Amino acid sequence: MPTSSPHPSSDRARLAAKLREIRAATGQSGNQFAKTLGWPQSRVSKIETATQFPTGDDITSWLTAADAVDEEDAVADLLKRARVESVSFRQEFGKTGGAAAKQRSVRERERKASRVAIFQPALVPGLVQTPDFMRKLLALPSGPARTGGATDIEQMVAVRIDRQTLLHDPRKPMPLVIGEAALWTRIGDLETQLGQLDRLHTLAGLRTVDLRIVPFDSVIPVAPLHGFSIYDDLVVVELFAGEHLIRDPEEVALYEHMFGLLQAEAVSGAAAARLIQDVARQLTSGS
Repeated sequence: MPTSSPHPSSDRARLAAKLREIRAATGQSGNQFAKTLGWPQSRVSKIETATQFPTGDDITSWLTAADAVDEEDAVADLLKRARVESVSFRQEFGKTGGAAAKQRSVRERERKASRVAIFQPALVPGLVQTPDFMRKLLALPSGPARTGGATDIEQMVAVRIDRQTLLHDPRKPMPLVIGEAALWTRIGDLETQLGQLDRLHTLAGLRTVDLRIVPFDSVIPVAPLHGFSIYDDLVVVELFAGEHLIRDPEEVALYEHMFGLLQAEAVSGAAAARLIQDVARQLTSGS
């Protein structure tokens, strides 16, 4: 899936504009420049309109073909800043539609992607949360209240529930990997937690859901520093204050590799269902 068009003031848009300027300075059309590079014309067009993110090798080839190696430092600086775009929740929630609009943008990102892969080491992902779990989670100080979106919680919950219809679409691969810690992380009271575990137990048996869990007794294949989501050629890392959007193809490939390692170490199907049931029993017996 091509990367969506960026805001004109974004670093990604500025990088695309700089490359377009360098190509234009050669006097060649996009089609002529593509022939010089030995690329399809569509590739040049996508890079110049920021719908495809260039690799480091792409940049080198571009500057060489344009005889513009003197622009290397300026382009390298733009590339460095464009590789990871930071999005502030406070700014997003301050826009028309608030926090609910942000949830709708996530829904569209999921619907447009041909595949969505999610890893969370210690928190149940939004796509498989129960409504009660969502409300308790969003009401925490780490939720939208501190960034101006507290009044939108019910609307956010409604959109999150709507997002979950994708779990039943056999045409949309949505592999989910969570750490066993996510089963134990208490959000709200025991009833909320048990309801969430019951939801996960049901999903573990669905044909359209690839839910896997990395048990505590497994050797973790990568450092579980943070969760992440992969939407085709985009990686999103969510933090308390906002998101990092990673589009560099080499960085995306790294996250894909790590996700594959986590998948291979995780249990699924009946084994995942048993693990969920075991945690639920231990929580109940300790209450």
